[in-house]
Amino acid sequence: MRRCSVLSAVVVLCLFSTLATAQDLLKSEVSIQGTANIPKNSDNIAIPHHATESGGFLFGYRVHLNSWLAVQGDYGYTRNTQKYFDPVFGETDIQANVHQLTGEAVFTAPTHGKIRPYGMAGIGGLFFRPTNSINNSFVGVGNNTGNNQTKAAFVYGGGLDFDLSPHVALRAEYRGYVYKIPDFQIPGLASDNFTHMAQPSVGLVWRF
Repeated sequence: MRRCSVLSAVVVLCLFSTLATAQDLLKSEVSIQGTANIPKNSDNIAIPHHATESGGFLFGYRVHLNSWLAVQGDYGYTRNTQKYFDPVFGETDIQANVHQLTGEAVFTAPTHGKIRPYGMAGIGGLFFRPTNSINNSFVGVGNNTGNNQTKAAFVYGGGLDFDLSPHVALRAEYRGYVYKIPDFQIPGLASDNFTHMAQPSVGLVWRF
């Protein structure tokens, strides 16, 4: 009877050891998040600029290099309208699809619970692609007019992962993007001023 108890204990210890090892091997993550995109209004410049708030999505792939450091790549999408207020010619509105490609270093705080806080910083690009809307046609921009524009961006932020299981987590995140105001290569809208977009999001994470 005693031998059975010892054997059972050994089996249990081996099982827990295997599970712990498997947990350590979960170094990759895939995430999908719904985003809210909230651009800053820039009023105290020569051509005041606003952009409409919008919803979108964000796909991410994260690789953990060790217990506290990871690298991540992301693709995101939204559609909004860039608004320019010229004191002479009045308001110009340009609707655009906005794609984002970014890469970040991710720093995870030590934790032994189900909540995993992290911070991030990185760089990337925002790709502004005018749509073929009626208003854009009136302005003279669109998908095939050569007015596409890419703006380099600095990315920072942080979030919390709430473990639902060893392989699935709920993510709540905030990102900020700093980049130059797009002008779609229209001379009258040209600006060297920086703007900011806040991007809170929630979504799911799969670990493997």
